[in-house]
Amino acid sequence: MEPELTRKRFYSLGAKYAGSTEEDLEVCIKNYGGDVVRIELVNRLHGAQCQRQLRRLLLLLSLSTVYFISVWRLGDNFVSIWQPRIVYPILIVTIIAIVIIRTALALVKTEKLFYSWDMALQTETVRSFGRESVFCVQRGHIHDIVLNEVIENLDVKYLLILRTRGSMFKKRPIIPLFHSQSPSFQCLQHIYRILHRHWLNTDKDRSEHAYNKDAPVSVASQSSSNL
Repeated sequence: MEPELTRKRFYSLGAKYAGSTEEDLEVCIKNYGGDVVRIELVNRLHGAQCQRQLRRLLLLLSLSTVYFISVWRLGDNFVSIWQPRIVYPILIVTIIAIVIIRTALALVKTEKLFYSWDMALQTETVRSFGRESVFCVQRGHIHDIVLNEVIENLDVKYLLILRTRGSMFKKRPIIPLFHSQSPSFQCLQHIYRILHRHWLNTDKDRSEHAYNKDAPVSVASQSSSNL
């Protein structure tokens, strides 16, 4: 059976603060029946971000090459690598190059989530050059999932959090979902509603094969209504 595919675009917090006119994130929902879903949060600007870091690295190498050639031509006949005008620039260029490379490697291409009632919830983060990190939580260790409001650096942010139970609670009581790309509240709310439809927040018996069609109420909206 072919999955039902839906796509929707959203802004990340960085794109919103920068005043971008184009959505940089895309949510892809694949429904495999009533109790299996796959959610992908795609960074639409990953290629451009990698190219930006590559240009910075090439610019750094070009400037450093021009500098060292100038030192060699304008300096004495004998230039030692241990001279301050050589060793200090080498250290500075090396540190900057490492920072640029680490930034490029840390760029997130896709965040994926697979949930099945019978199996588990699995998250997968794909970064530059195909580097992947996978984490899995068994169905019995899932307590619930909430959309929470936090304050960080005097700024209000929203996090989609999976709360665990049982033995998993001792290791990781909470697991943030889709946080690497800093999606907006609207994006997280959309994902939250999709997961809510697949019984992540209910302990009803599966034989009922029904879910609450009322709009889910997140922790953030509950706190706002109390105010």
